[in-house]
Amino acid sequence: MKQLLLLRHAKSSWDDPGLIDFDRPLSARGLKAAPLVGRELARRGWLPELALVSPALRTRDTWRLVSAELPAKVQAKFAQAFYEAAAADILAKVRQVKAGTGTLLVLGHNPGLEEF
Repeated sequence: MKQLLLLRHAKSSWDDPGLIDFDRPLSARGLKAAPLVGRELARRGWLPELALVSPALRTRDTWRLVSAELPAKVQAKFAQAFYEAAAADILAKVRQVKAGTGTLLVLGHNPGLEEF
């Protein structure tokens, strides 16, 4: 691959203490910011051919809002391995992507992405 884009989910909500971490939604701020990220990716021409996305609610929602702003539909693969993944786990998954992929986007969580 010639380009790797790392994206952390948009700001999530902590309003409902009864929710498990996996099911936390985006906050109002996150809902507003995610489409802006998609527009900025499009403006810069950073258009992924494939997105590897954590299946947590906040990452799925971030991807839905980001991808809606891209000029073309992007295949997304949702993988449990990206939820609470360490940097080494993320790198292992990236290395499994077929060689012909031009731009790959990984959408996940900290601290794994931050350590990457």
